[in-house]
Amino acid sequence: MKALSTAVSNMSRSPIRAMFDAAAAVPDAIYLALGQPDFPIPAHVAQTAAKACTDSYTGYTSNAGIMELRQAICKKLARENNLHVETDNIIVTSGAMQSIHLAMSALLSPGDDILLPNPGYGNFIMAAKLCYGNPIEYPTPPELDFTPDFDALEELVTPNTKVMLINSPSNPTGAVWNAEIMRACFEFCQRHDLYLISDETYDQLVYEGEHISPAIWDTEGRVLTIFTLSKTYSMTGWRVGWTVASKEIVSAMSMCQEPVVSCINTVAQYAAIAALEGPQDCVVDMVADYRHRRDLAVETAKKLGLDIYYPHGAFYLLINIKESDLTSVPFSESLLQTEHVAVAPGAGFGSMCDDYVRISLCAAENDVIQGIKRIARHMDRAV
Repeated sequence: MKALSTAVSNMSRSPIRAMFDAAAAVPDAIYLALGQPDFPIPAHVAQTAAKACTDSYTGYTSNAGIMELRQAICKKLARENNLHVETDNIIVTSGAMQSIHLAMSALLSPGDDILLPNPGYGNFIMAAKLCYGNPIEYPTPPELDFTPDFDALEELVTPNTKVMLINSPSNPTGAVWNAEIMRACFEFCQRHDLYLISDETYDQLVYEGEHISPAIWDTEGRVLTIFTLSKTYSMTGWRVGWTVASKEIVSAMSMCQEPVVSCINTVAQYAAIAALEGPQDCVVDMVADYRHRRDLAVETAKKLGLDIYYPHGAFYLLINIKESDLTSVPFSESLLQTEHVAVAPGAGFGSMCDDYVRISLCAAENDVIQGIKRIARHMDRAV
């Protein structure tokens, strides 16, 4: 038989998913690996979805999403992100990850380089390869609070460089890039005539500082901004996200959407309207709870002598395991087997994260505390 696509054969499976599968064989494991909110979906969102079913709002929609949802998104963007756009600047997608893939599909040609953060979400690299782009990782080192090393970035630019991707608040670091950093990223892209994809999945999960969308400075159609309902409204499985971009790019992405999924689940789109236009106290409560868990996790880790990075957003905590003399995958594997705790190996987020494991705060308080205590105990054993 002939070989499979090189785009597929050149990809490696995420060690995070491998760890998740391995944990399934440990019945009493504490799961701190996935960024899956543990809150129930807001009641008014579920009720709207049920009504959409009974009212037979279940047919095809526009490739870019129903008009009412795009109008609700416009209001959200003006209210929360200082972005003032029209409905033609928005395409609704199957979560943020499909937005990433569609954006890369619309922008990248074979041989084009795309600059991706290291540490960064591993699926960025997978998506770039699927789109026949060449992923180039740029450093966001811990000594710079996991923000870009712009001197290193300048050295990575070649005539093939076409796109830069940024992610703040960051998965996996929880770093929140301030206005100065975001403006520098935007001006870097202007200077080198690059597109800028800004993944703002965690835009509402900021505990210190302020979330900034670099699109506020864009007058050229250079920035593509990506959002999702997954984390903010505990709607991961509903798969509703969107991209904000120039009308030309949105049109191209809509054409790419047609042969893939045609349109996003209609019931989920109506549920999304309810999420965006309904009461927002559910979001306020969730953010307060995540902040409490963050504070509790940080306090517990420090008391146990663990070296951590203090996250200012999202719902993750990086724990430095360098003293164990193990890299992240063998450390995570042995942690699961001996302490029954499932964490995300840092290797899944790039070479600069291999001295860390990432824990998710999307778990009960007691699980978070017990998980950190077991990690500390495992560190003592491994040293």
